[in-house]
Amino acid sequence: MKFYKYGKEEKLGLKFTVNTLLDSVPEAATNSLKRFASEISSENEIKSLVLKPIDSEIIAYVEENSGCKFELRDECFIIRPEDGNVVVYSADKPGTLNGLMTFLRLLDDDNCFNYSYVWDYPTSSFRGVKIYMPGRDEIKDYQNLVDMMMYFRHNTIMIEVGGSMEYKRHPEINEAWEEYSAFMSEYSGKAIKLQNHTYPWRKNSIHVYNGGGSYLTQDEVRGLIQYANDRGIKVIPEVPSSSHCDYMLIRRPDLAERPEDPIPDTFCISNPESYELLFDIFDEVIDVFDPEVINVGHDEFYSINVCDRCRKRLMDADDLFAEDLTKIHDYLASKGVKTMFWCDKLLNVLTEDGANFGGAINYMYMNWNTKGKFLGVILPTWQAREKLPRDIICMNWFWSFGEKYDEDLREYPVVFGNFRGEGMRNYRRRCGNNTTGGMCSNWAATQPVYLQRNRLYFSMAYNENLYWNTEYDDNNDKQFEKVIDRLFYELFRYKYGPKDNYGNKYIEVLHTTDRYEWYHELVDGIFASGPEYEKDYFLGEYEITFEDGSTERKRIYRGEQVGGSDTPWYGKLSDVHGDSENPGHRKARINAQLGEVSYSTVPVLIEGKVFYKYLIKNPCPDKKVKDVKFIIAENAEWQFEVKDIKF
Repeated sequence: MKFYKYGKEEKLGLKFTVNTLLDSVPEAATNSLKRFASEISSENEIKSLVLKPIDSEIIAYVEENSGCKFELRDECFIIRPEDGNVVVYSADKPGTLNGLMTFLRLLDDDNCFNYSYVWDYPTSSFRGVKIYMPGRDEIKDYQNLVDMMMYFRHNTIMIEVGGSMEYKRHPEINEAWEEYSAFMSEYSGKAIKLQNHTYPWRKNSIHVYNGGGSYLTQDEVRGLIQYANDRGIKVIPEVPSSSHCDYMLIRRPDLAERPEDPIPDTFCISNPESYELLFDIFDEVIDVFDPEVINVGHDEFYSINVCDRCRKRLMDADDLFAEDLTKIHDYLASKGVKTMFWCDKLLNVLTEDGANFGGAINYMYMNWNTKGKFLGVILPTWQAREKLPRDIICMNWFWSFGEKYDEDLREYPVVFGNFRGEGMRNYRRRCGNNTTGGMCSNWAATQPVYLQRNRLYFSMAYNENLYWNTEYDDNNDKQFEKVIDRLFYELFRYKYGPKDNYGNKYIEVLHTTDRYEWYHELVDGIFASGPEYEKDYFLGEYEITFEDGSTERKRIYRGEQVGGSDTPWYGKLSDVHGDSENPGHRKARINAQLGEVSYSTVPVLIEGKVFYKYLIKNPCPDKKVKDVKFIIAENAEWQFEVKDIKF
């Protein structure tokens, strides 16, 4: 299914190779283009990629050929071959980058461009990804992600700051964050144990991966911002406040809403000193990011109106919430910055099974088990939505609870947060006139294994169809399946590059396993390494034997390089998490275990069984491979099937 609005496909056979000149291309796009240039020459090579402004002549051309009136929109572009070159016309920098990336996306398996013209523009102005601040050793991973965002025509990245950026006014925040993160990272799953199964009250998620457990200098953060801006991507800092602000309270427990909490995560909104510290933090973040918008958090605000100071004010929880968020909004407005927040506390959610979430009255039970010990009540805040400034941007991450809640936010600008478009129907209708797009999220380290297994890559690639393709009907199951088929291969191609360049670089295997593992995102301090990870996901090794007698091995993990043979194929409703602690038992149209292996593999359904095509990077490409065999892990209680090996 095509992903552009207007264009004409012809068998032109114009090949993009390393000989194609890129002299006029912005440096920010050069590396991406070079990754996809064929190393095999051709008589019909594209001579150069040329950039030109949109003018009346090219407008007349596309109108005549498309039969549509051309509209000069933000970020739009036109691509047309001319005299052996491929020309990208645009009116702005984002349009130029979108056009160049679309050119790459349209190359066929032989790396040829086959279109007499293509014209496109986005229909959603906000197309985003949310991550934690990368650790110092993850900066290259961050840059690779930004390049991938550019390729999939996204334009916004949100970076959670918290304790992970140097604070010159409050260095104690950074010192405390390192200590806190080290404590929470003692073993995989410790953070979940503490936040969900230890205390007789509900706690916020512990963001132990933020900054890699440390912090970056302000100049290093400026470098991250510049890298994104150069690629047409705006940066929104997220500064958790009121809730999720454990980084503020480690050294200031006197500001905690629950004085009895040994690891407090919510500050007292009736204490003026809470805002003195928060506004100091805002000032430094504004100085470094120079942002249009700051996301101020406020999600999972579980401890409200519980301390003596708040309760003595004799105010309802929704009034306290509105007062708090308005105070923060007004401070940022005085600095020329817009306010965004996670808006779950404005929604009065009641699920079909009678559970309450968000801003509804919430009944707390030990271990989130409604059959367990009753702990108390979280007071309702949903009525605060009638009391807030209407220019506050709502990140609606409760979109999966149903379309009926969209109407509760129609008076506000909205972005779908934590957005997995593959789990939604009727995207355009649900946007209405106030929702400008969506943002998928990775609540873990900024490393490829987390980005893939947490399905950020997959959701980002799918979401792009909703942001751009007006012909795509996401309520049509046949169209949905065609899009998913294309995305499997497109993500795979992005990782490995064009087939022309494979040479001896890879060994192709088609394999599967019957080992079953319940899917859980690698979040909240669950690590993609260590003894627990090895026990849960390690399957065995490929032994590669070369003709000179030497051998190398490649370790294989379920969820990374292979998935389950009995994974439900897409089109069927399936649990995304299968997790009773996850609000709503969210459903999706594609099983999460297919999404988590996309990028490194292509899932293929063969006679009712799912196999996974995977490319092993050849550790010795200068040697000739003699044999490749799989050695299953010791004491394996599962089967591993290799259907095909090519080397």
